[in-house]
Amino acid sequence: MCGRFYIDDETAREIERIVRKIDREHAKMGDVHPSEPALVLRADRDSMVAEVLRWGYETTQKKTLIFNARSETVRGRPMFRYDYETRRCLIPACKFYEWKDSGAKKKEKYDFFAPEQTLYLAGIYHKDPAGGRFTILTREAQGCMAGIHSRMPLIIHKEDREAWLFSKKEAEKLLDSCFAELRRKKSEGEEYQQLSLF
Repeated sequence: MCGRFYIDDETAREIERIVRKIDREHAKMGDVHPSEPALVLRADRDSMVAEVLRWGYETTQKKTLIFNARSETVRGRPMFRYDYETRRCLIPACKFYEWKDSGAKKKEKYDFFAPEQTLYLAGIYHKDPAGGRFTILTREAQGCMAGIHSRMPLIIHKEDREAWLFSKKEAEKLLDSCFAELRRKKSEGEEYQQLSLF
Protein backbone atom coordinates (compact mmCIF):
# COMPACT_ATOMS: atom_id res chain seq x y z
CA MET A 1 0.00 0.00 0.00
CA CYS A 2 1.09 3.59 -0.46
CA GLY A 3 -0.78 6.27 1.45
CA ARG A 4 1.76 9.07 1.51
CA PHE A 5 4.91 10.01 -0.35
CA TYR A 6 7.41 12.86 -0.28
CA ILE A 7 8.78 15.11 -3.02
CA ASP A 8 11.83 17.24 -2.22
CA ASP A 9 13.64 19.90 -4.24
CA GLU A 10 16.13 17.42 -5.69
CA THR A 11 13.27 15.23 -6.95
CA ALA A 12 11.68 18.28 -8.59
CA ARG A 13 15.02 19.21 -10.19
CA GLU A 14 15.37 15.69 -11.59
CA ILE A 15 11.90 15.96 -13.15
CA GLU A 16 12.92 19.30 -14.67
CA ARG A 17 16.03 17.69 -16.16
CA ILE A 18 13.77 15.12 -17.86
CA VAL A 19 11.01 17.39 -19.17
CA ARG A 20 12.61 20.89 -18.87
CA LYS A 21 9.57 22.57 -17.33
CA ILE A 22 7.25 21.69 -14.44
CA ASP A 23 4.34 23.41 -12.74
CA ARG A 24 5.78 24.07 -9.28
CA GLU A 25 3.03 26.54 -8.47
CA HIS A 26 0.20 23.99 -8.44
CA ALA A 27 2.02 20.80 -7.41
CA LYS A 28 2.30 19.85 -3.76
CA MET A 29 5.87 19.62 -2.48
CA GLY A 30 6.94 17.82 0.70
CA ASP A 31 4.45 15.29 2.10
CA VAL A 32 1.77 14.40 -0.45
CA HIS A 33 -1.49 12.88 0.78
CA PRO A 34 -4.38 11.34 -1.19
CA SER A 35 -6.60 14.03 -2.79
CA GLU A 36 -3.68 16.45 -3.15
CA PRO A 37 -2.13 17.59 -6.47
CA ALA A 38 1.22 16.08 -7.41
CA LEU A 39 3.60 15.97 -10.35
CA VAL A 40 3.37 12.90 -12.56
CA LEU A 41 5.24 11.90 -15.70
CA ARG A 42 3.19 10.66 -18.65
CA ALA A 43 3.48 10.02 -22.36
CA ASP A 44 2.41 12.68 -24.83
CA ARG A 45 2.72 11.15 -28.29
CA ASP A 46 6.44 10.29 -28.39
CA SER A 47 7.56 12.61 -25.56
CA MET A 48 7.57 12.41 -21.79
CA VAL A 49 5.82 15.34 -20.08
CA ALA A 50 5.08 16.36 -16.51
CA GLU A 51 1.58 17.25 -15.39
CA VAL A 52 -0.07 18.07 -12.08
CA LEU A 53 -2.88 15.61 -11.27
CA ARG A 54 -4.80 14.88 -8.08
CA TRP A 55 -4.04 11.68 -6.20
CA GLY A 56 -7.00 9.33 -6.03
CA TYR A 57 -9.84 8.21 -8.28
CA GLU A 58 -13.26 9.37 -7.17
CA THR A 59 -15.99 6.77 -6.75
CA THR A 60 -19.61 7.30 -7.74
CA GLN A 61 -20.46 7.83 -4.08
CA LYS A 62 -17.55 10.33 -3.78
CA LYS A 63 -17.15 9.40 -0.12
CA THR A 64 -13.85 7.61 -0.60
CA LEU A 65 -10.87 7.90 -2.91
CA ILE A 66 -9.23 4.96 -4.64
CA PHE A 67 -5.60 5.97 -4.24
CA ASN A 68 -4.07 2.50 -4.85
CA ALA A 69 -4.82 -0.21 -7.42
CA ARG A 70 -3.50 -3.77 -7.33
CA SER A 71 -1.04 -4.53 -10.13
CA GLU A 72 -2.31 -8.13 -10.24
CA THR A 73 -5.88 -7.06 -11.17
CA VAL A 74 -5.40 -3.70 -12.92
CA ARG A 75 -5.73 -5.31 -16.37
CA GLY A 76 -9.13 -6.83 -15.59
CA ARG A 77 -11.02 -4.38 -13.41
CA PRO A 78 -13.35 -2.12 -15.42
CA MET A 79 -12.43 0.96 -13.37
CA PHE A 80 -8.73 0.60 -14.25
CA ARG A 81 -8.42 -1.50 -17.42
CA TYR A 82 -8.59 1.23 -20.07
CA ASP A 83 -6.36 3.58 -18.10
CA TYR A 84 -3.77 0.83 -17.69
CA GLU A 85 -3.82 0.11 -21.41
CA THR A 86 -3.58 3.73 -22.57
CA ARG A 87 -2.75 6.07 -19.67
CA ARG A 88 0.14 4.81 -17.58
CA CYS A 89 2.17 7.32 -15.57
CA LEU A 90 5.04 7.57 -13.11
CA ILE A 91 4.96 9.40 -9.81
CA PRO A 92 8.45 10.61 -8.82
CA ALA A 93 9.23 10.70 -5.10
CA CYS A 94 12.29 10.70 -2.89
CA LYS A 95 10.57 8.41 -0.37
CA PHE A 96 7.24 6.98 0.75
CA TYR A 97 5.95 6.00 4.15
CA GLU A 98 4.29 3.01 5.72
CA TRP A 99 3.08 2.30 9.23
CA LYS A 100 3.44 -1.03 11.03
CA ASP A 101 0.57 -2.07 13.24
CA SER A 102 2.33 -3.32 16.34
CA GLY A 103 -0.88 -3.93 18.27
CA ALA A 104 -0.43 -0.81 20.35
CA LYS A 105 -2.37 2.41 19.89
CA LYS A 106 0.64 4.07 18.27
CA LYS A 107 1.80 2.60 14.94
CA GLU A 108 5.47 2.53 13.99
CA LYS A 109 6.33 4.75 11.01
CA TYR A 110 8.93 3.74 8.42
CA ASP A 111 10.53 5.67 5.55
CA PHE A 112 11.22 3.72 2.34
CA PHE A 113 13.77 5.13 -0.10
CA ALA A 114 16.73 4.39 -2.35
CA PRO A 115 19.94 6.24 -1.45
CA GLU A 116 20.69 9.06 -3.91
CA GLN A 117 17.94 7.90 -6.28
CA THR A 118 14.50 9.12 -7.21
CA LEU A 119 11.78 6.50 -6.87
CA TYR A 120 9.41 6.17 -9.82
CA LEU A 121 6.11 4.80 -8.54
CA ALA A 122 4.02 3.16 -11.26
CA GLY A 123 0.56 4.59 -11.75
CA ILE A 124 -2.36 5.11 -14.08
CA TYR A 125 -4.42 8.24 -14.64
CA HIS A 126 -7.55 9.61 -16.27
CA LYS A 127 -9.18 12.93 -16.99
CA ASP A 128 -12.67 13.87 -15.82
CA PRO A 129 -14.65 17.13 -15.73
CA ALA A 130 -13.21 17.99 -12.33
CA GLY A 131 -9.63 17.51 -13.57
CA GLY A 132 -7.04 14.77 -13.95
CA ARG A 133 -6.54 12.08 -11.31
CA PHE A 134 -4.02 9.29 -10.77
CA THR A 135 -3.70 6.20 -8.63
CA ILE A 136 -0.57 4.30 -7.61
CA LEU A 137 -0.19 0.60 -8.42
CA THR A 138 0.78 -1.76 -5.62
CA ARG A 139 2.14 -5.27 -5.48
CA GLU A 140 2.71 -7.91 -2.83
CA ALA A 141 5.31 -6.73 -0.32
CA GLN A 142 8.85 -8.07 -0.62
CA GLY A 143 12.14 -7.73 1.22
CA CYS A 144 12.29 -4.82 3.66
CA MET A 145 8.56 -4.14 3.18
CA ALA A 146 7.65 -7.63 4.37
CA GLY A 147 6.57 -7.58 7.98
CA ILE A 148 5.67 -3.89 7.79
CA HIS A 149 2.73 -4.09 5.40
CA SER A 150 1.32 -6.70 3.02
CA ARG A 151 1.43 -4.32 0.00
CA MET A 152 4.02 -1.98 -1.46
CA PRO A 153 4.14 0.41 -4.44
CA LEU A 154 5.20 -0.99 -7.79
CA ILE A 155 8.51 0.83 -8.38
CA ILE A 156 9.91 1.20 -11.89
CA HIS A 157 13.67 1.44 -12.44
CA LYS A 158 14.95 4.63 -14.02
CA GLU A 159 16.07 2.80 -17.15
CA ASP A 160 12.53 1.37 -17.58
CA ARG A 161 10.66 4.68 -17.46
CA GLU A 162 10.06 4.87 -21.21
CA ALA A 163 9.11 1.18 -21.40
CA TRP A 164 6.41 1.69 -18.76
CA LEU A 165 5.02 4.84 -20.34
CA PHE A 166 5.21 4.04 -24.06
CA SER A 167 4.89 0.27 -24.51
CA LYS A 168 1.97 -1.80 -23.28
CA LYS A 169 3.92 -4.97 -24.10
CA GLU A 170 6.90 -3.87 -22.01
CA ALA A 171 4.62 -2.61 -19.24
CA GLU A 172 3.20 -6.13 -18.91
CA LYS A 173 6.68 -7.40 -18.07
CA LEU A 174 7.15 -4.67 -15.44
CA LEU A 175 3.96 -5.41 -13.50
CA ASP A 176 5.82 -7.91 -11.33
CA SER A 177 9.19 -6.17 -11.23
CA CYS A 178 11.18 -5.89 -8.02
CA PHE A 179 13.14 -2.84 -6.93
CA ALA A 180 16.06 -4.37 -5.05
CA GLU A 181 17.60 -1.00 -4.11
CA LEU A 182 14.76 -0.13 -1.74
CA ARG A 183 15.73 0.49 1.88
CA ARG A 184 13.86 1.37 5.02
CA LYS A 185 14.46 3.49 8.07
CA LYS A 186 12.33 3.60 11.17
CA SER A 187 11.42 7.17 12.00
CA GLU A 188 13.11 6.95 15.38
CA GLY A 189 16.40 5.83 13.80
CA GLU A 190 16.36 2.19 12.72
CA GLU A 191 19.37 0.95 10.78
CA TYR A 192 18.94 0.94 6.99
CA GLN A 193 17.90 -2.47 5.66
CA GLN A 194 18.34 -3.31 1.99
CA LEU A 195 15.52 -5.16 0.27
CA SER A 196 16.38 -8.80 -0.30
CA LEU A 197 14.37 -11.15 -2.44
CA PHE A 198 15.26 -14.23 -0.45
